[in-house]
Amino acid sequence: MNLKQAGIFLFLFICLKSVIAFGQRDSLLSKIDSLNKKNTTTIDTSRGYKFRSFRKNGKELFSKSFGFSPIKSNERPKVAFFRSVIFPGWGQITNKQFIKLPIIYGAAAVGGYFIYDNNKKFQEFKGYLQEMSDKGTTEIMIGNMGPYNESVINTAARQYRRWKQGTVIGFAAGWLLFAVEANVAAHMKTFDVSDDISMRISGGPLGQNAGIGLRMNLNLK
Repeated sequence: MNLKQAGIFLFLFICLKSVIAFGQRDSLLSKIDSLNKKNTTTIDTSRGYKFRSFRKNGKELFSKSFGFSPIKSNERPKVAFFRSVIFPGWGQITNKQFIKLPIIYGAAAVGGYFIYDNNKKFQEFKGYLQEMSDKGTTEIMIGNMGPYNESVINTAARQYRRWKQGTVIGFAAGWLLFAVEANVAAHMKTFDVSDDISMRISGGPLGQNAGIGLRMNLNLK
């Protein structure tokens, strides 16, 4: 092979490798693009499915909670929880546990009173601060007591504001706690606690090789 033939062969070899490389690159890019489209479609479909499923379940729960649809026994716990979230004690009424209602409404009345009282005191001391600002004074009389300076009034106002916020949080936590209690009670009402529990003990057969066998059957219904 002379130099000219070798050059032609090398040129053809380089062209062939280039064609193969471009073909492999196009194939790889096509696979990547197809995979990206597949993943994107899957994610979008999944998100849409979850949203549609959530909306459907929400509508069914709303319909069952307000009596527009019948409630199955296995659906009673979530219905009792949802009803208690809407209105305290409604879940206990669903479970026919009326004896718990005085506790629920008594706790709600106490919590509501403390929220009202703390907010009222906070607004009073806030008004004293505003009055001092309007008059341009640093002290004020409260009834027949005082005078109190701005620092004391401001401290009292902040204290009653914290107490108000604490009672609001406590009221909300109690509301949620009674909703959880209604859910748990509904689960317990559907739990099988029947007395049909039996046990049978019998001996095993003795074959040619002597031995002792014991068989126990426990039946739980």
